[in-house]
Amino acid sequence: MFDTSTAALKAAGLTAKNIDGIVLSGNDQIDGRVIGIMASAGPTGGVNRDTTMTASAGDHALAYGYLRLKAGQGKNVLVVGWAKPSESKDPDRVELMSAEPYLLRQVGMNQTIAAALQSSVWVAQGVEKGSPDATVWPLAKNDLPGRGDSVHAAVLAVDGAFPEGSELAWILDAGWATVSYEIGARDLGDLASLRAALGQIATRNPDAAPEHWDAVEIAGDSEQAVRATVRMLDISDNVEVNGSGSLSEQLTSPHVAGLGRMMAAIRSVGKSQSPNDSSAKARMTAGIGFNGFAGQGASVMVFSSSKEKSND
Repeated sequence: MFDTSTAALKAAGLTAKNIDGIVLSGNDQIDGRVIGIMASAGPTGGVNRDTTMTASAGDHALAYGYLRLKAGQGKNVLVVGWAKPSESKDPDRVELMSAEPYLLRQVGMNQTIAAALQSSVWVAQGVEKGSPDATVWPLAKNDLPGRGDSVHAAVLAVDGAFPEGSELAWILDAGWATVSYEIGARDLGDLASLRAALGQIATRNPDAAPEHWDAVEIAGDSEQAVRATVRMLDISDNVEVNGSGSLSEQLTSPHVAGLGRMMAAIRSVGKSQSPNDSSAKARMTAGIGFNGFAGQGASVMVFSSSKEKSND
C-alpha cells in the first residue's frame, strides 16, 4: 500500500501532505483484521488526514472520491483499494461470512457458488453452455476470476488542480445500484443492478451511454457474466472488451476486482491516441464492477480523453 500510494502521488507531483482527502477500501474478513483502516491509514498517508474507509467494494471508493470533488470537498483525493487473500487461511470460508447465517451459510454460499448458480440460469435459457470440465457446474476453472494479492491507487483532481496535459483521463459520469440480497427472490440472469446503474448515467449524460464507448473493462464473477454484460450493453463488435486480460489472468479478489478494471479502463483511454492530432476523435472507455453474490450490486464509471461531455 505504501509503495503504490507513494508512486501514484509522485506521478501526480504530490505528497501525502498536500492531498485534501484519502479514500480507502479494504475487506476486513479477507485481510484477517478488524477495522482495517487502523492498519492502512499509516502506509497510505492517512494519519491525521481527512480519511474515509469504504468496505463495500473498491470501485465504490473511486466513485466516492469522485463525488467528494464534485461536492467541493477539496481539489484532490487519493483513492486506494487493496485485497490480500494470501493472509486468509481459506478465502472461500471467509466469503461464507457474508452469507445470511441461518440458510445460506448452511449450504456453504460463496462467490464461486453464487456465480455458478447465476450461470446455470443462462444455460437453462440456452445462451450459454455448461463446461464438460466444470470445476463447479457449469463453470470451468478458466471461467472463474483469478485470486491473488493486489493494490490499486489513483489520484483524482478537479480541473485546474494539475498541470495541463498531465491527466490520464477525465471522469464523465458514474452510476451504481444494489438490488435484493436474497438470491432466491431475484432473477439471477437479469443483472438488474447493472441495468439500474447504466440507467442513471443514461439519464444524466446520454453522451456517456454504452453506444459511445470505445472499450470496456468488466469485472464479472464469471466469463459468462462478462458475456451477459456485453449482451446487455448491446455494443458493437468494434468495442474492445477486457483488453487488459481475461478474468483468470487478473490475480485479485472480488472486493477489489472492479477497481482494478476501472484502472485498466483509465489506462485504455490513451490507447491509439495521437497526441499531436487535434482532430482525433475523443476516446471513451468504461469500467464495470460487481459486488455481492451473483451481481447483487454493480458500479459503472465512464472515462474520456476529453473533458467535454461528448465524443463527437
